[in-house]
Amino acid sequence: MNDDILSSMISRAKVVFDIIEKEYKVFLSRDKREILENITYSNFFKVCEKEDLPPIYLIGNINYLNQNIFKEIPSLRGNDLYSTYLRENNNFNLFNDLVIFMCLSILCGELNPLKLGLIELEIREISNKYNLNISNVNNYKELNIARIVKDKILSDVPFNIIFLDSDIEIFNYLTEEKGIKIAKLYYQISGMMKSKFKGFSNNNFSLSNFINYYNNINYDDVMDLIYDFLNEKIR
Repeated sequence: MNDDILSSMISRAKVVFDIIEKEYKVFLSRDKREILENITYSNFFKVCEKEDLPPIYLIGNINYLNQNIFKEIPSLRGNDLYSTYLRENNNFNLFNDLVIFMCLSILCGELNPLKLGLIELEIREISNKYNLNISNVNNYKELNIARIVKDKILSDVPFNIIFLDSDIEIFNYLTEEKGIKIAKLYYQISGMMKSKFKGFSNNNFSLSNFINYYNNINYDDVMDLIYDFLNEKIR
């Protein structure tokens, strides 16, 4: 990754953080506001080549961009969404399309499947409002669940839920705002989604292994839980 590409990503990150400050600052804790106010852009992205690590991994407030994945893309043969997207985009787009995700992630505490889906909802709001390119495949299964959870269960809950650090904090918040039944439902949905990834480790990472694993993830039981709750509520 050359300096021009990295410079372009830093420029986009500056734009995104300005947007985050404008749209979300009121919902951030003091600690999160301090993170936002003290971003060191020259250190926000670090390019590396590491065997067996994911394409992007966050340590502290630094996003490590693992170029090693580019070596594996030509060998991907599947027609699934991830494989197709990776083959059809250049190296710059693959990382640049995730800048909004990387910027939001450092402010969102514990990242788990349901939280990732809710973050993706906000990414699409930012993308539509400010005309910024994004990845349309990142966490797409989690996005589908989060959209239903948001529309059907949490429609009157502010999006600040994504900035709470853990499921316990979200549980306590929802208990106060929506009642214990909704809080328990959210916690159960999140737990079920986490369980889908228990057999996958980011250690010894490869794109093909991740894609194969992700393609086999099925959230039908989560959907059943949600719609059983909604049907019971209607009755």
